Amino acid sequence: MAFGKWTMRPALGPLLAVGSLAVLAWASYAWVKQRQLDELHRTLDSRAELYAASIGGALNKYEFLPLAVAQSDAVAQLLEQPTPDKVAQINAYLIDINQRAGAFAVYVLDDKGTTLASSNWQDRSSYVGVNYGFRPYFKNAIAGGIGRFYGIGASTFEAGYFISQPVQRNGRIIGIVAAKVNLDWIEQSWRTPGAGEQIWVKDANGVLILATTQAFKFKTLAPLSPAAKKDISEQRQFLQENLPILPHQVRRQFSDGASVMTLERPQTGDTPALSGSADYLAVHRALGPLQWQITVLAELDQVNAAARNAAIAAALGWALLLLALMYARQRRRRIDERLNAQQTLARAYEQLEIKVEQRTADLVHANGRLQAEVAERERAEQTLRYAQAELVQSGKLAAIGQMAAGVTHELNQPLAALQTFSDNAKVFLARGRIDDALDNLSTISDLVKRLGYVTSQLKGFARRSDDARKPVSVRQAFAQTMLQIRTRKGSQRLSLHESWLEDDIIVLCNAIGLEQVFSNLITNAMDAVPEGEPVQIWLQVRREGTLAIIHITDNGPGIPLASLDKIFDPFYTTKEHGLGLGLSISAGILRAAGSALAVRNRSAAEGGGAQFTITLSCDSGE
Repeated sequence: MAFGKWTMRPALGPLLAVGSLAVLAWASYAWVKQRQLDELHRTLDSRAELYAASIGGALNKYEFLPLAVAQSDAVAQLLEQPTPDKVAQINAYLIDINQRAGAFAVYVLDDKGTTLASSNWQDRSSYVGVNYGFRPYFKNAIAGGIGRFYGIGASTFEAGYFISQPVQRNGRIIGIVAAKVNLDWIEQSWRTPGAGEQIWVKDANGVLILATTQAFKFKTLAPLSPAAKKDISEQRQFLQENLPILPHQVRRQFSDGASVMTLERPQTGDTPALSGSADYLAVHRALGPLQWQITVLAELDQVNAAARNAAIAAALGWALLLLALMYARQRRRRIDERLNAQQTLARAYEQLEIKVEQRTADLVHANGRLQAEVAERERAEQTLRYAQAELVQSGKLAAIGQMAAGVTHELNQPLAALQTFSDNAKVFLARGRIDDALDNLSTISDLVKRLGYVTSQLKGFARRSDDARKPVSVRQAFAQTMLQIRTRKGSQRLSLHESWLEDDIIVLCNAIGLEQVFSNLITNAMDAVPEGEPVQIWLQVRREGTLAIIHITDNGPGIPLASLDKIFDPFYTTKEHGLGLGLSISAGILRAAGSALAVRNRSAAEGGGAQFTITLSCDSGE
């Protein structure tokens, strides 16, 4: 433990120094930044209230204008019976009152929304004759209320604030008077070069309708709802329905609704382009009867700079203090080290001779022990070499025995089939059935070829052979295999289910080798099912491009999971009396043909059992 403490203490001091320096710098940064934010927050609160009151007063100033015009008897007479003389009279009246009020335009609409007279009747973008029945300010006023709306003009394509009042006659609404006010002057008043301040007004749908930066105008802070998109489209509020979203990210939210957000910083001057991003403190206030909201934003560059300067100053002060303490400590340590070195040197001289004597005795003792260990290891190595020689000899004898038994295993079925077919041939000859006897003799000849191929495959364990690949009919090879299998004892409990997606497939392989593979897989499946129980085997053959895929599935218990990776190894078997050669030979046959053999256990939902898959190349000349 003393050693551990000695090694930890030198590293602990710098870690504590760096840690305390980081904590002090962070605390200074956080404290100063919070104070700066609070001060900026109070300033923006005052400015937001001032801007909201200014805009509200400007909008309220024009509330009287459509009301005063709507009370004119001449306007009512025009709406009841429009004539060219009355239209000319009201046009002149509207021009006069609009010039005195300072609005963009004042105009009179009938009960269908068509403009009958307007202060801009002489302009190219005159409202006269244009129907504005789709605008909300018309619908609200014709229903007896006050219409208020902000949007881009359908005739002038200039944005403005619309106010409307109904015109009544004998208790009946016969039309409306509307006034359009241009609010561009408000945006101009906001633009102070170098102020680092952003202001925008957001309508009830979340669209920025007024902004100090033109690039922000007519954008949204969030995707519009389907209902909002529908209202904008039906009211033709803006030039496009799908308004772009202003890129921003809210990084902090305050309880009063204010927030810190990252926003693209506008370039200086009147250009609408954006350059880089900056953090802003945003303060919001409700505005007007249309559920507008004004937002005042100020850059946090100065706040962050003050916090950074405070953190740097605190870190430098603390670093200087630490350096002074470290210098004093180092000086004291050097004095102590010189004193300790003198004392240690004196003790070392005294103990040196004692240690030399002790080390000499230890070396003599260790040398004797090592000599004894060397002799013991030499005897152990000699015993190990003898045991290894005996083990190699035993392995060779076991391999020879397994190989001999494997030959018997692989040749047993063809020999049994030879006996059966030769006995049948003698009976056929005795009965004069020459054709049947010839068929049996032909089958016997094929079996002899098969025996020769099996022995050649067994030699493949010692010497690799090159079997020629020739076109082979999968259906014919399988039928030949089943002809032999049916001669085996217990084959009567075998039920075969064949599924051919094509009549036949011609593959490149050795014909006898393919029959050997089929035979090994089917006999293994029969051996896997307990004696006396029915054996179910499913054969599925299909083509996938240039490959033939053959599945052979049984209803046995499947292959143990621990054996799946070793099932194709020579002499590896899961049977009590098996030798482990059948699947190894089958895999070798298919490898020689450039093909593959795979195995998997089917799940309980699939019916269980083992499924072997053979992949063969199709004959391109088929």
